[in-house]
Amino acid sequence: MNYLRIIITSVLFLISHEASADDSIPKRKRGVPGFKPLSDTVNSEKSGFFILPLIYYTPDTRWAFGGAGVYYFKLPSKDSIGKDTRVSNVQFLGDYTQNKQLDLWGQWNVFTRNENFLFKGELRFRNFPDRFYGIGNATSKDFNELYEYNLFSFKSLFLKKIHHGLFLGFDYHFEETFGFVHQPNSSLLVNNITGNKGTRQSALGLVTVYDTRDNVINSHKGQLVEISSYFYNKAIGSTYNFNVLNFTYHQFFKIKRNHILALQTKARFASGEVPFLDLSIVGNDDLLRGYPKNRYRDHNFVGTQVEYRFPLFWRFGMTTFAGVGDVFKKQSDLKFENLKYSVGAGLRFVINPAERLNLRLDYGYGKEGGYFYILVAEAF
Repeated sequence: MNYLRIIITSVLFLISHEASADDSIPKRKRGVPGFKPLSDTVNSEKSGFFILPLIYYTPDTRWAFGGAGVYYFKLPSKDSIGKDTRVSNVQFLGDYTQNKQLDLWGQWNVFTRNENFLFKGELRFRNFPDRFYGIGNATSKDFNELYEYNLFSFKSLFLKKIHHGLFLGFDYHFEETFGFVHQPNSSLLVNNITGNKGTRQSALGLVTVYDTRDNVINSHKGQLVEISSYFYNKAIGSTYNFNVLNFTYHQFFKIKRNHILALQTKARFASGEVPFLDLSIVGNDDLLRGYPKNRYRDHNFVGTQVEYRFPLFWRFGMTTFAGVGDVFKKQSDLKFENLKYSVGAGLRFVINPAERLNLRLDYGYGKEGGYFYILVAEAF
């Protein structure tokens, strides 16, 4: 069997907290318990909460059990309720496996009234084995080694609105990796790969965001442009000195009702003494789906993809996607024969029509085979 990740939903269990604009509406008219009615609108609801229990199996984890969820809410504007402030959300995920692996993760994206400020951040702890395939864009899938480590990470981003859709601000990132366990004769140790025994990262970042998306969970129109730079330095607590520059561009076009063409481009450039866990990667559940997580690593990454989303019937929809990209150290390392591609399709199930919140099941196929993904919310 190819290294496919098989993920099975155990039960779709939705807990909804409704905050209707008119609390006098009887509960029996608010839809079927557990699901928001298809007639829901953003104006009739301000907040909601759901939990998704999961069971999945991978060759590395064996059977795993956990859950994911999202709490979303909307702060009314001072001038016109719900007109100018977009939906905020807090996401969380946790799982535990037969191999005693633990991953706990939380993320928030909060707009204040009238979107004067935007707060973003994440908190994560993990004890999880990974596979190291080497560094570069031409490594072999047959060469890989298991290693294990603990990670604690915290990011806090503060942004101020300068103009409609335009935010400027700063970020702080702290991360510590520790408790590494390597295989005998590990190439990480033999080749003295930077960060192979653990690191402490502390960085200040400068961030610019231009965001005109109509919905941050599932956009139908608008664009997102985000540029950020992070400076990891020994003077503020880092083990190594290195810098990272990130660029993200999303554009959404509404072809017709609920038919959306979505474009994404991402780039990441790292320089200095970059620990191997902080190198740019190919292999995840968003851009270039279809590769094992962290399949390729190197200092820099550029990639782009296009996705077409459309409804099928009732609460079901579908998407098709295709992308291309690669990691590299020098520009001369980018070669056509090494480029990584991804094509695939997926099903969507609407959990909450008001906030366009979907459960997604995707299959992405790349150069070395394919992967299944089942997650909450769109890839981008």
